Amino acid sequence: MMRPPRLPTRLLALVGLAAALGCDGLRGEPRWVGIPAVEAASQADRERYQRRSLEEGRALRHQGRQQAAERAFRRGLSAQPDHAGLQRELATVLEAQRRFEEADAARVRADALEPPPAPLVEAKFQTHGRRLLVILLPPAAGPSQRRLRESWPDGEVAETLERRLGKRLPGATIVHAEFATVRAARQWISQYAPDVVLSLRVDRLYCGDTVKDGRFGVASLQAGVARSGGSAPELAWGRALVRDPRAPDGCVPEATARALEHALELSLLQESLSAPRSAPGSLAASWSTQAIRSLFPDLGEAIDIELAEGHQLLGQGNVAAAAAAFRRAAHIDPNDPSVLNYLHEANSVLAMSRELSQRSGEDPNGLLDPRFTPAQRAAAETLLRDERRRRDDLLTALAVMDEDLRYPDLSILAQLRPVEIREPDAFGPTLARRRAGSEVEARSAYAPDGSIIARYYFPVGEPRPVLREEDTSNDGIPDRWIAYSGDTRSELWDDGRNAGRPDVRLVFAESGTPLLRIEIDQTGDGAPDRIFHYADGFLSTEARDTDGDGQLDTFDRFDDEGFIGVREEDL
Repeated sequence: MMRPPRLPTRLLALVGLAAALGCDGLRGEPRWVGIPAVEAASQADRERYQRRSLEEGRALRHQGRQQAAERAFRRGLSAQPDHAGLQRELATVLEAQRRFEEADAARVRADALEPPPAPLVEAKFQTHGRRLLVILLPPAAGPSQRRLRESWPDGEVAETLERRLGKRLPGATIVHAEFATVRAARQWISQYAPDVVLSLRVDRLYCGDTVKDGRFGVASLQAGVARSGGSAPELAWGRALVRDPRAPDGCVPEATARALEHALELSLLQESLSAPRSAPGSLAASWSTQAIRSLFPDLGEAIDIELAEGHQLLGQGNVAAAAAAFRRAAHIDPNDPSVLNYLHEANSVLAMSRELSQRSGEDPNGLLDPRFTPAQRAAAETLLRDERRRRDDLLTALAVMDEDLRYPDLSILAQLRPVEIREPDAFGPTLARRRAGSEVEARSAYAPDGSIIARYYFPVGEPRPVLREEDTSNDGIPDRWIAYSGDTRSELWDDGRNAGRPDVRLVFAESGTPLLRIEIDQTGDGAPDRIFHYADGFLSTEARDTDGDGQLDTFDRFDDEGFIGVREEDL
């Protein structure tokens, strides 16, 4: 039995390109087991291969195809056996197949390569005899936190915080609280007479399982710390990123507990608890507005909402409604300097509006005419057109960069800008005319920095392209061309020598995948010297020109294991 001949290293990148373009992606993992052995790959090639194996295996795991996912992970490990992420993913799919001993072994290897986080601290936190008040605030507002806010203070997040705080700060008073004004919050705190106040708010909490990142959990807690009569309050964030969550009670409690532990380890809390007690005095007066605003960030956010509404109303000329919004902000914190300035400005404009209305005999309704002059309207419309064009260019660029098996939607292609074909006899325009059977025109997609992402060739006046051209090396010379049959890619040419004409051609099935044939022109004479044929994703035959006469003279057929079963030579 003969082993197949070795291929040039460059073919490895070619195969990776074909895989990246989606070979056999609609049915599962790409199958390249029939490819002959290649020269030793670079570290970058190995990393790219393991990344693809990792993401491919995760996608299969999401589909419930555990055995196929296992094969993908093992392929990645064959290229980089010391990759902890692949070992962990392998353990996960082995557990799903109830192969627990193998799964445990894979997880042990993963932990040896990348140790898991240390167990949570169970010891009591030193409070130095200080009276500590811990306030659990409702989670931050936002679409991603909606369910958590609706269930607060019930649910596993609040329960985890209460349990961990009770264990780590056994002498602290732990309460849930939320207030609408600085004054109400100050009065409430004074009832507890604390030496130190710690407020905690969940700003972000998410657990997921994605193709790109695998299983993970992230949590962020905003911590505010203030001392009675002490110096300026401090803000910090306790954050946690948990990869491969494995706590018995689940990802959410584990991420929450680790973010809390990070917040407790911050020096600002330890310094406040160890600082000398303040002199006796008025407890209510000892909690400054700055301290209250730091402990209750929702107050500042509510003020910002009212200020934003006031700004919008001012822009509409509704000064009276804007002044009302600024008064609501002042009710939350009557000492906020920005609020007072805006309120003073709105009241002054409102007073002027009333005076002008009275002089003209009009009803003083607190409205100013915001209409543009003709010159202002023309300038605004010009700015709007420019902004719309920038937006359309960005959306077009994103669609072009995300192209896979088919060209972008016709509405996106309609946004491309016409460009001059400066070298009509170059490979790209010549191929485009041949495929169109007529003259062609070019249109380009641009990146935000003005550089060309890709150029498409269309039959003159037609909306559908016949060819896409790219400069992947950014040297000003096109080096990749993708042809379409209907709306689906059918062929791809690649110029690896920067010669302005391709030395590799890939031919795909009618649906755009899988790969059917690879042709390589190693001598640059325009005729292929090696041709590889594939059947169902496996290499089936190879034809070569061994004597350089332009004729294929050696033909190999490969068996299911990728070895040469039959060789024919044209003598």
